Amino acid sequence: MIARRDATQRRPFEMQRRGSLSIREERRSYPLNAWFMACWADELADDRMLARTLLDRPLVLFRDADGAPAALDDMCPHRFAPLSRGRLSNGVVQCGYHGLRFDASGACLGNASAYSSFPPGTRVGSHKVVERHRVVWIWLGEEDLADPGLIPPLTRMPEPGGHENIGHYLHVHANWLLEIDNIMDLTHVHYLHLGSLGNESMRSGAMQVSETDGAVRAELVMPGTICPFGPLEGQLCDQWNNVEWHAPAAMILDFGAVPPGSPAIQDEGGYAFHIFTPETERTTHYFFGSSGSYSQEEAWMPQMIGELQNRVFLEEDNPMMEAIEERMAGRDFWELKPAILSSDAAAIRVRRKIAKLCRQEAKAREQAT
Repeated sequence: MIARRDATQRRPFEMQRRGSLSIREERRSYPLNAWFMACWADELADDRMLARTLLDRPLVLFRDADGAPAALDDMCPHRFAPLSRGRLSNGVVQCGYHGLRFDASGACLGNASAYSSFPPGTRVGSHKVVERHRVVWIWLGEEDLADPGLIPPLTRMPEPGGHENIGHYLHVHANWLLEIDNIMDLTHVHYLHLGSLGNESMRSGAMQVSETDGAVRAELVMPGTICPFGPLEGQLCDQWNNVEWHAPAAMILDFGAVPPGSPAIQDEGGYAFHIFTPETERTTHYFFGSSGSYSQEEAWMPQMIGELQNRVFLEEDNPMMEAIEERMAGRDFWELKPAILSSDAAAIRVRRKIAKLCRQEAKAREQAT
């Protein structure tokens, strides 16, 4: 059950209301009742704070005294200074302006000044976070609905200790749904990535789209094609490239190539992770990496994969996504009446599922006011 909130108890950063929904809510393309990736777990280390805007909300991320991740609104309730410009000591955030101190729950513990006291009950907004699969996940919606069982199942994320290819990040000036479209669209590889991840022979293949327990999966099988990279590079092979979306924005790719006619055995290192979190409606946090943990003798493998991913995403995907965002100029995807191809089936299905989540939230908020 969604609790009613008095109209005077406005959350920080909430937009001015028009009718019963805020202006921001009317235009928002993302759900709040979902687990989004806030950061890689190793971005939070020692007494270091991370300032990051997620879903149009400025936050400060850190670890509490027990080492558990925490997230607070990045605005002191006194004079609205960013808490991230202060200091962190033993899991307590101290505002850099007047010294007010806040624990991981957001409660004010006092200030260092002998000249003034603070009102009882002073606190800053705190948010539910969970560390899992080497990722810190955050829930910015109704806290009572924050079920950790809904966290995307990144079970193939490599365990720490070996040589691996995770922890990559890009900041993209494009809407997060464009980024999801790009990953769910398996057919752009042999055009946009011609010569890096794809080639002309890969333009022949069969794609299927399915859905299981809410996860949308696209499978592209390309028999008798030329392998673009890896051990069979330049050779005739049977290859595949599949992707599975988990709400709201985690995608797992499984890919591989074998000699023609051989069984399609998936290598443990043949999984890639692409996770997106809206910063704003027009900017996105892009986290990526791949599976597999390698020995010292194989350390070249994750390094090679990481360098390839960074080069391709930075030099090919990123410029295209930002160019599309610029051309759309903030206009709604559907209002522009896109020409939908059959190969867009997976991306369109995901867009519609996300839109449904947003509509359900909007309806619930309407009923609660």
